Amino acid sequence: MIKSLICQRNLAVAVVLSLSVLYLGCGVTSQQVTNPPVNTPTKAQVSVFLKDAPADDVVAFNLTITDAALFDSGGKRLPLLTFSRSFELRQLRLASALAISSAAIDPATVSTLEVGLSTPRLTVYGANGARQQLTETTTPSVSLANSRVSLPINFTVAAGQSQGLMLDFDVKNSLSVDSSGNYLITPVLKSALTGTGGENELSMSLVKVAGVQSTPTNSMDVQLPTIGETLHIKVDANTAFDPAIGQFSSLKSGQMIELEAKFQPDGTYLAKYVNQGAPDPTLRFQGVLMDTNQSGSNPAMEMITR
Repeated sequence: MIKSLICQRNLAVAVVLSLSVLYLGCGVTSQQVTNPPVNTPTKAQVSVFLKDAPADDVVAFNLTITDAALFDSGGKRLPLLTFSRSFELRQLRLASALAISSAAIDPATVSTLEVGLSTPRLTVYGANGARQQLTETTTPSVSLANSRVSLPINFTVAAGQSQGLMLDFDVKNSLSVDSSGNYLITPVLKSALTGTGGENELSMSLVKVAGVQSTPTNSMDVQLPTIGETLHIKVDANTAFDPAIGQFSSLKSGQMIELEAKFQPDGTYLAKYVNQGAPDPTLRFQGVLMDTNQSGSNPAMEMITR
């Protein structure tokens, strides 16, 4: 009987020791620290801006960009835009416009930019001084000699990096007129990397403040109504504010402002000037003043608007 009790006690101790070892083993495992996964960017970002070298006899020139893509040195196509966007180019002599914002592409060494174009509309002065609006179906008409343009552009962009491109549409050297007065557009475009000049990529751009952040640095998110994109804008000690705004801390979400800003290598923008915008964008016009009429009780003016 005593021997049986001793065996039972030894067995109980063995079980307790086994459970203790198992518990300690689980405790060691639960204390191991696993580093969280690093969210490393796999894509590069490209933004495209558009400006115009105008022709004096052209009142307005509308054109649609149907698509855009880059090609790497091996001929691989890297899409930037897969849907159409229309622009009035004549007013872009006043300020460049953002055409494509932060398109995601694979890291690459790029050699070519290709742009698809369609639906030209032209407003010009006729022989009698009257303005004529021309399309592909009017008489006289306007048409595109080629609807696809390829431009050499050489740069390398890595994952997590951003690059800006400026397209300059030379309207004057793109137009020719036949004996019947029909206009033919043979697109002449030049491309350059941003940051090579002193121009602001966002110039006189009306935006809506979507959010304001004061830490770690003064910055804001704004929405560009023309293309519906949201951009991140940084502010530094050299940013000038309209007296009507006062200072950065006075900005509020939902407020309409006008920006002059430079595109930065990280894909953000550094504000140079922050001006007060129209409270109601539908009552604000920006473009080329064509004519004024002071006669009568209701003075009027004609503009080609952005």
